[in-house]
Amino acid sequence: MLNYPEVEDFELLARLGVNTVLIDLEVDGKDWDATYAAAVRHGLRLIPLIWDTAAGQSIWRWDGIRNEWQLDLNRYPNSVNAAFLRFLKDRPEYLAQTFAIYSFHEPLWQPELTSPARMKVFYRQITQDIFPGGRVRVYGEDITMGWPQSDECLTGVLDYETHNVYPFVDTPQGRYRPFDVVCNCYGPPTNDRDATLRAELACLDERLRRFAAAEPADTGRRPQPIILMQTFTDGDYNDLWNRMPSAEEMEHFASVFLEQRGSQLKGLGWYPFRLVAENYRACLHKDRFDEAGADRWEVLRRIATRFFDR
Repeated sequence: MLNYPEVEDFELLARLGVNTVLIDLEVDGKDWDATYAAAVRHGLRLIPLIWDTAAGQSIWRWDGIRNEWQLDLNRYPNSVNAAFLRFLKDRPEYLAQTFAIYSFHEPLWQPELTSPARMKVFYRQITQDIFPGGRVRVYGEDITMGWPQSDECLTGVLDYETHNVYPFVDTPQGRYRPFDVVCNCYGPPTNDRDATLRAELACLDERLRRFAAAEPADTGRRPQPIILMQTFTDGDYNDLWNRMPSAEEMEHFASVFLEQRGSQLKGLGWYPFRLVAENYRACLHKDRFDEAGADRWEVLRRIATRFFDR
């Protein structure tokens, strides 16, 4: 998987072995058909995301009177939310090209808007009311670990959740900051790559343990993790996420996760391809070659061929 490409990148990404992309769509719908047609043409499945820039969140709107999300066009004829879902329902070839419906962006930062109870309603509406029969999945992020409400979100909220692997830093103390699952925080910088990988795997194992121990949703499903590998730098931080991994690091970290936990994962993604935030300084599209001249794009192709082209 690759996050935030442009449609013009689809041909390249298909050649590199990418099979799924998370992509922004316009609120007014003017690019919906062209984006999906290109995805069908290049064999890419989509996780469509439409932003409500005023709310700083994905476009879903809550109806506080009916206690439901505005997803049914018959009930909410002026809703962009509902118009997009009807667009998919009316075009079976595009619905089949949809890997999952994007739910919410870091929802537990604002639980007054996207509480566990409301997210459960969203999941039920998508998987039972709008798309009955269990054929549509829901994708989300940063929900089932690390928050006071996370125990309420283990099932009946998501089918796929990202598991971020963002350890690459550039500090006098070290080149990695492994995630410490015990304190739920990034640990001190280190140059010990093996220790970093052990810590990152331990964090994933805790997520897998929590998923396995939870009761299945009404769909019969538990969430599955998708590893999301850091391929960005963030100008807002001096000691976190402030360097791109080298091509060799990308390949090594991805290989360890897929070799050691691949059977327990839904997949692996790279975040992002293009600059997706004003504070980002580097990404795969802009920074194809690392400091040694090695080709980061080639890593995508090798990982795809080795682990997914089967």
